[in-house]
Amino acid sequence: MELELSNVNPLTFLVIVHADVATISEMSNWREEYLVSLKESEINNPLEPHLTFAGDDPGSLMADRISALEAERASLQARILPSSSSSSITGKLTPDAAAPRPGQDDATTTQLRHDLAEALRAKGATETRLRAAEEELAKLRVKTKEDARSVRDLTSERTALTTRLKDREYELREKRKLVEEVQDEMITLNLQMSVAEKERDKVKKENKELVDRWMKRMAQEADAMNLANEPASR
Repeated sequence: MELELSNVNPLTFLVIVHADVATISEMSNWREEYLVSLKESEINNPLEPHLTFAGDDPGSLMADRISALEAERASLQARILPSSSSSSITGKLTPDAAAPRPGQDDATTTQLRHDLAEALRAKGATETRLRAAEEELAKLRVKTKEDARSVRDLTSERTALTTRLKDREYELREKRKLVEEVQDEMITLNLQMSVAEKERDKVKKENKELVDRWMKRMAQEADAMNLANEPASR
C-alpha cells in the first residue's frame, strides 16, 4: 500500500536517506579498500594454489575479478538510486521501501569481502606460481647455456680427434707406402745380387779354365824344351 510523502514521518525519511547515502558512500570507497587489502594480503594472507588453474594469466585473472566487482557495484547503485529518485519525484513511498534493509546490505558486504579475499588469495597464489615459473625458467636457461657450452666443447674435441685421426691415417698410409717401396728395393737388390753371383761364378769358371789352359800350355812348352835339349846333352 502506497503512502503520500506528506504522511511519511520526517524522522523515517531521514533514516532512509541516510541509509541510502551511507550505502552509496560505502560502495564508492570499495576500490580504495580493495587496494589497501591487496597490499595487506601480500604480507598476511596465506596462499592457496588450488584457487588457480593451469594456464591462467595473473593479469587477466585480476582484471576479470575487478570487472566482476565493478559490475556488482554498478548493479547495487542502480538498485539504490532509482528507488530514491522515484520517491522524490512521485511523492509516494511504500512502507517496505522506507524501511532500511541492513540484512541485505550485510549479506552484500559479506559477499564482497568473500570475493575480495578470494581474489587476494588467487592473486597471491598466481604470483607464487609466477615466481616459481620464473625461477624454473632461469634454471632452464642456465642449464641450456651449460648444455650449449658442453656441446661446443664436445664439438671442438670431436673436430680435434677427427683431425688427429686423419693425420694418423695419412701417416700410416705413408709408412705403408714406404714399406712397400723398401720391399720393392729389396727384391730388386736380391735380383741384382743373384745376377751378380751368377756373373761372378761364370767369370771365376772362365778364369779357372784360362789358368788351366795356360798351365797345360806351359807344361807342354816345358816338355818340348826338355825334349829339344836332351840330344844336345848326349
